[in-house]
Amino acid sequence: MTCPPRQPAAACPAPTRPALHFTPPEGWMNDPNGLVYFDGEYHLFYQYHPFERVWGPMHWGHAVSRDLVSWEHLPLALAPDEQGMCFSGSAIVDRDDTSGLFAGEPGLLAFYTVHRTSPDDAEDYVQEQCLAYSRDRGRSWQKHAGNPIVAGPGFKDFRDPKVVWHEPSRRWVMALACGQVIRFYLSDNLLDWRLASEFGAGQGHHTDGPWECPDLFELPVERSCQGPAPGEPATRWVLVVGVGAGEQDDFGSFTQYFIGHFDGERFHNDHPAETVLLMDEGRDFYAVQSWSDVPTEHGRRLAIAWMNNWLYANQIPEAGWRGAMSFPRELSLVATPEGVRLRQAFAGEWQALAGAPANVAVPEHVLTAGHHTLLAASARVGYGRMTLALAPGSRVVLDLQQGDHQALELASDAETLRVRHHRWGENGVEAFDRHFPHDQVVGRLDGHGVELEWLVDDGSLELLLDGGRLALTELSFAVPAARPLVLAVEAGECRVEEMAYYSLV
Repeated sequence: MTCPPRQPAAACPAPTRPALHFTPPEGWMNDPNGLVYFDGEYHLFYQYHPFERVWGPMHWGHAVSRDLVSWEHLPLALAPDEQGMCFSGSAIVDRDDTSGLFAGEPGLLAFYTVHRTSPDDAEDYVQEQCLAYSRDRGRSWQKHAGNPIVAGPGFKDFRDPKVVWHEPSRRWVMALACGQVIRFYLSDNLLDWRLASEFGAGQGHHTDGPWECPDLFELPVERSCQGPAPGEPATRWVLVVGVGAGEQDDFGSFTQYFIGHFDGERFHNDHPAETVLLMDEGRDFYAVQSWSDVPTEHGRRLAIAWMNNWLYANQIPEAGWRGAMSFPRELSLVATPEGVRLRQAFAGEWQALAGAPANVAVPEHVLTAGHHTLLAASARVGYGRMTLALAPGSRVVLDLQQGDHQALELASDAETLRVRHHRWGENGVEAFDRHFPHDQVVGRLDGHGVELEWLVDDGSLELLLDGGRLALTELSFAVPAARPLVLAVEAGECRVEEMAYYSLV
């Protein structure tokens, strides 16, 4: 498959604050932390340096929302002290006061990693797991007097506790990133923890960087037929792992996941050890975490990610703040011929922002060589949905409102459709100019048709393909504007079978 000629170097301006995606009020932001639903509110904590626009002493910033769209910034939840910085972690509702910290009432617990460096060497550090609690719906937080609740094991990278309840064993489980593996600790009271097992050696993908930000949850498996196949369980467990950027890795940090079974102590991978499953094929989807305690009647597993990459995170253009989150996504599992896979959908709350659909020109005839305008002026913040069918041997290129900064290329052969993404941009900073531009094949789909669904906002493009089984999240620093939506047929022919577009501002 040929690729479009490289565009002239596109300068990246200072960003406009996104309308749809969460950003900090000022300063630096990275990992989402402590995602929990309580008393009608979605809590979003995040790694935060309020005093600089680059990574530094980590605090926990805090915001709440009732609709996943409008966020209220709250005061800092956690700040560094003599024990160290407050690194990533998770939060839960202690409904039955298992910890004994809430006088018999429900309360919020936050588990975080304290990171303490040697005065003489920042690379000489200790990481331990700590606990904080809130008795007032998360408006104020106290650090537990018994910290650390899990002491350092004698090696450096020991962080990012994700705490979940395992109903069959009636115990709490803590997943911890420990170098290149995930360790599982167990507790009956949320205060005292014992090591049960570890998973990851020789499994999935490894780089020179550490594994980080684990998540663990169970989901039902959707199938085309009624119920599971004979002998097959109706659910699977998902273990999500962030893979840190390696020094020799041009892709940078990314998120992989494993599908399997969790028996309350050990995770068992359903796939061969060498199988690599990426949660997102783009460059800017990291430190994924799902919300705890979303009511079961909602029937949703909601997750969010930091839209950035450690290869250039400290160098992206900024305007008083640096960092953004993805739009929340709903996760599900689907059975495929290759095995069970994650499927993603944008949380439906975006629809509250949508007006009437734009007037889309969907041609009835087959599109042949040339540029075809599908939408005269798409909004700079919007949601789009499209179904394309390509004849074998065809190639098309879509500009999903990012101008000369990004292009999506689809090319069909006899049996499959290949997806390729191109991104250009520079800002005069060497690390950004070297790593931000890319040209990569991001997936191959069976057949010649594809469903595309996307959210575009100031600073980003989030794209779901094939019913959400393939995801692509990319930062973009194009100048915000309402642009025509153009489909270029470079070879062969294609048909736009369905399209809709909604402005979200």
